[in-house]
Amino acid sequence: MMRALGNSARAGIIILGLYLMRILVDASRWDAPMAEMTSPTAHFADVLMVDWSLALLVLGALLSMAMIGASYLVRDERLENLVWNESDIEVASAPSKRGFSPKAMDKASGNELALLANYLAEKGQTVFQFFRSIDLDDSGEVDTMEFQIALSKAKIANLPPWDIDALVSQMDLNGDGKLDLPELDIALLSIEAAKPEEEAEEEPEVAEEDVDVEVETQPEQAEDEAAEDQARMDKEIEERRKRLENLDEKARKKEEELIRVAEKRKTIDFGTLGVASASEADDLQEIKGIGPFIAEKLNALGIYKFSQLANMTSEIEEEVNVAIEFFPGRVKRDEWAKQARNLTGGEEE
Repeated sequence: MMRALGNSARAGIIILGLYLMRILVDASRWDAPMAEMTSPTAHFADVLMVDWSLALLVLGALLSMAMIGASYLVRDERLENLVWNESDIEVASAPSKRGFSPKAMDKASGNELALLANYLAEKGQTVFQFFRSIDLDDSGEVDTMEFQIALSKAKIANLPPWDIDALVSQMDLNGDGKLDLPELDIALLSIEAAKPEEEAEEEPEVAEEDVDVEVETQPEQAEDEAAEDQARMDKEIEERRKRLENLDEKARKKEEELIRVAEKRKTIDFGTLGVASASEADDLQEIKGIGPFIAEKLNALGIYKFSQLANMTSEIEEEVNVAIEFFPGRVKRDEWAKQARNLTGGEEE
């Protein structure tokens, strides 16, 4: 369609040019004596604005059509080159344009982002890893063409440019026409948040009577330990508040945030997680998705060990996510509990 538009614009420009040349050649003003041309510049401007105004408007429209057609042809050419360069097919030589048959375009279904989220979950890819893989020019931003190639290679959809533009505009928070990592992350997080929560796995039943008695006493003991630890944490929070006045502005702001997280400890079921102290802390940053400050927040909350994270249920994952003021659904999506179980060899306290 764009090729036909460009060709039509070129033909129109040629026809209009020939028509204007004919007007110029046949103008009676060329036969007039030089004395009558008192102000040729003013007369020429008057002719342009009055006699040739319609012709100039048509010329402008044709030039615009030609530029639009050319821009889409350049876009298609770049897309073809990128698809060829990024494809995994090995052949002796690049295919000629005459022998190249483009793939049929799909219709937008409206659930492309949900399919993308499922694709990442199946492949075990994080949003960061996916973003790096589709940022072909390493610019730190993904344009519509790169996103179109990514969806096509993932076999999610082979959408036309206008549908890709609409899809990107839904995620483009700053309106620059491109996607950065936070924008893509937020879009996929919203998809995850819309999904119904997975049902908690049922714990295997224990048949032996002596084990049943032991299991019944464990929750009571864990609750007592959690209550004692909460009292200790409350006392520690008060001491930290008293030290705020001696800190500079930056350190005070960070400390206030950690205190705010520590105060949410009461919302967490430490009877299930188990109680630990700083002296027996694991390096929580070994879990993907936990950075230095997030680790500090978890410690402030009273979580120090992999075994505590491994004991998280679906409900506790959400409680911890809210308490540390992290991106919605991030704890569950990054599978901290599963990673912690792998690090502890599958053993839980």
